Amino acid sequence: MSLQRIQYSAQSRRGSALAMIILCVAGLAALSAAMMTVSLGSHREQGEEALQNQAEYMCQAGLSQAMYQMQRGLSPAVGNQHQPQVWGGGQFWVNSAVAGLNLTRLTASGLDNGVGKSQELVVRTIPSNMWTHALFGKDSVSLDSSVKVDSYNSTLGTYASQVSGSGLNAHALAHGNTGSNGNISAGSATNVWGNATPGPGHSVTLHEATVSGSTAPATAQVVYPPINVPTYFNYGALIVSANTTIPTGNRTYTNLRVKNNKTLTITGPADIVISNLTMDSNSWITINDANGPVTLTIIDNLKLDSNSNLYPISKNPANLRINMLSDNVADPEVVVQLDTINISSNSTIYGCVYAPEARIVLDSNFSLYGALMARSLDLDSNCNFHFDENLLTAMMSGSSTYEMVSWREVPYQD
Repeated sequence: MSLQRIQYSAQSRRGSALAMIILCVAGLAALSAAMMTVSLGSHREQGEEALQNQAEYMCQAGLSQAMYQMQRGLSPAVGNQHQPQVWGGGQFWVNSAVAGLNLTRLTASGLDNGVGKSQELVVRTIPSNMWTHALFGKDSVSLDSSVKVDSYNSTLGTYASQVSGSGLNAHALAHGNTGSNGNISAGSATNVWGNATPGPGHSVTLHEATVSGSTAPATAQVVYPPINVPTYFNYGALIVSANTTIPTGNRTYTNLRVKNNKTLTITGPADIVISNLTMDSNSWITINDANGPVTLTIIDNLKLDSNSNLYPISKNPANLRINMLSDNVADPEVVVQLDTINISSNSTIYGCVYAPEARIVLDSNFSLYGALMARSLDLDSNCNFHFDENLLTAMMSGSSTYEMVSWREVPYQD
């Protein structure tokens, strides 16, 4: 009987051990399966992340190619969804769209093994061009009451055809940027349809005036280039007492005066150097720009009486450039005879006026279509300045540069 109990007890212990072994093996198998599942999931996630990274690299390659093409004056569009560019086993294409004045939106899409990504880059074109402001005063800009500064595009028609709104809100386009290396101030009911950009460390003071854009200061000062005065045959003095035409070509005058109600026509292309220019009231200087532009270089004095007018027949401001060496700002350390600059009310100019050493005071109701740069600017009430956006390209002197405005990831569309 004892022997039987001993045999039964041994068999029972062997059964329990076998059950424990089976449970352990099952547990290890389950743990191994779980670890394998986790490993496979992690591997899949790493694989998907790697594909997403590859698709992002495709987008960046596309944006780099688009910028390369822009810098060479080509279209920034690269391939398309049906005919993508192939690189490193992936594919990319870039769409381009206008996002505003001098702004381009580049949307790049990248695809790698069925995983797609899209990125958007907005870039601003910075022309190599000094004519980017309606008004710029190196020392300061002061706008009296009811002054209007806006923009239009002469290639799209007349200024009047581009105006919307009424009363004080009537304006055309909103690139009427006003700038200075110093301070800017504006009086009541004055509207600047664009940015008012003071110099670094300076500010904008608004006395019940409105600026539609930014008033943040610039990060660097604008450098004024020197004026180079050419030397041509001197024709002496010219007094226009009857309607007169100057033929195409380059020449110099000591004094040029256009008398009341008379018209002087200058045929382009031409460079005219003038010691002193006087326009009596209701006089005209028109530029026959059918064959080319005209540059007037004024050495000393400029006098425009009321209702005097200077403009190209085409009304394209890029075709009349007025360079002024006039210096009418007193320097306490230097004793010189100051030049005289008088610009009376109701005068009108279509062109680009550059007077780096002159303080220009404009009487009321003066109008300029184009751009004006001077040492300082003081505008009386009811002056109107209309920047021609065509100058941004027409007056370019070299290759444009580009700056990034914004970058973001956007949803990929298959």
